[in-house]
Amino acid sequence: MKNRTNNNSKRLLKGSIRNTFLFIITASILLSVIFGCSKQKKKVVPKSPVCIRSVPEKVNINLISHNRKLGTTPWQANLVKGMYVFEFTKPGYQTTWKKISTNPPSREDLEIKMKPITAAVIIKTEPPGATLSSGKRIIGQTPIAMQNIPLGAHTYSLSKPGCSPREITVLIEDERPQIISENMKSNIGSLTVKTNPADANIFLNDVPRGKTPAVLKIERGDYNLRIQLPGYSIHKEKVSVLSGKISNVNVNLQELPGSIKVVTVPENSTLMVNGKQYNNTPTTLKNLKPGDYEILVAHDKYDTTTRKVSLAAGQDLTVNISLDTNMGGIDLIVHPPGVTVYVDGKKMGLTQEGETKDLSKIFEVRNLKSGIHTVTLAHKRAQPSIKKLKIEIKKGQIRRPKQIRFWIKDTYLKLNDGREFTGRIAQENKDEILFEPDPTMKIRYAREDIEVLRALKEGE
Repeated sequence: MKNRTNNNSKRLLKGSIRNTFLFIITASILLSVIFGCSKQKKKVVPKSPVCIRSVPEKVNINLISHNRKLGTTPWQANLVKGMYVFEFTKPGYQTTWKKISTNPPSREDLEIKMKPITAAVIIKTEPPGATLSSGKRIIGQTPIAMQNIPLGAHTYSLSKPGCSPREITVLIEDERPQIISENMKSNIGSLTVKTNPADANIFLNDVPRGKTPAVLKIERGDYNLRIQLPGYSIHKEKVSVLSGKISNVNVNLQELPGSIKVVTVPENSTLMVNGKQYNNTPTTLKNLKPGDYEILVAHDKYDTTTRKVSLAAGQDLTVNISLDTNMGGIDLIVHPPGVTVYVDGKKMGLTQEGETKDLSKIFEVRNLKSGIHTVTLAHKRAQPSIKKLKIEIKKGQIRRPKQIRFWIKDTYLKLNDGREFTGRIAQENKDEILFEPDPTMKIRYAREDIEVLRALKEGE
């Protein structure tokens, strides 16, 4: 009985285990089916890459079609298929919108160029015609219209001759146009300049402004005044001119001393000025007052000369004086050269060979006083050996008598028969010579009869 009970218990246990195992297997199959079906039903949604860049960067991006803020450029994301509307904002720039439609898997690249907010400005002045500048850049003349002025504060300069310069600041806060009017106040004053003597040159800050007396209408301010007149010291001073006021300058100009330089021909002449003797010429007299001066110049063998001159203030005057000689002279031409010349017994020199060997150069005798002078010409081999002339000399006169001819032995002749002669050759050719042993005789000799024919040596 007990064994039967145990067998029943074992059968029941085995059945229970089998049922539990079948349950687990069945549950596993069911879960596998359920979860397997679930994975098969899930789908992958395609998307398009979208990349947005901007100039400038850091632009705010709003996706207004989906009411979302996306951040700032540069920006990129993957978007499903659809329509998107973007809004781009940045302080100082105009708002920009952009609509795109994505169609996966195509890529969308956007580059947004933001336009700055600008405004137009008209600047007017009273009076018109003022120069508008920004730094060193000249923009134009008022009235002037300027376009595309960016946001912010902008400083400009206004200037016009005769008006005080102005600086203005234009504040651009939005795109609304502005009209700015400025009143340019006059800054003109008067400067009266008088000098003694008048007609002096006026310079203000080194710019010529006419001659004295003068009334100058100029802008207010400080000026360097310079007054110049030839012959007078330069006057300098600083002057201030006020708007609507008159400034006066009265100057007594100081005379500059002058100088007189005296140059004479010949030099080393005696010099007297206004009766006072100075160093011989050339010489310069300095620190002279303006006025009239009498110059007297004297030199031996020359006429005394007087010259009157007027010296202006500050003038450097040069006086050139050529003295007239009170002497005379003689020009001699002697045939042949080599003759000794004496004047009034004084040896003057020897005549030199000129264009030909038979004719001398001009022999000059100078500085002869007026009157009659004795000219002696001598040559030891001449016949006669001495010739004398009486020549009258007048002041400044150069006398030239006719050519003076000498008969001078200059040739030695020896014939084949032994005879010897001294004399001169009157004529000659290849066959014969015409020989003069003295001034009164001429003898013809064939060259075949001549043994020696030569010039006389010195001392023969």
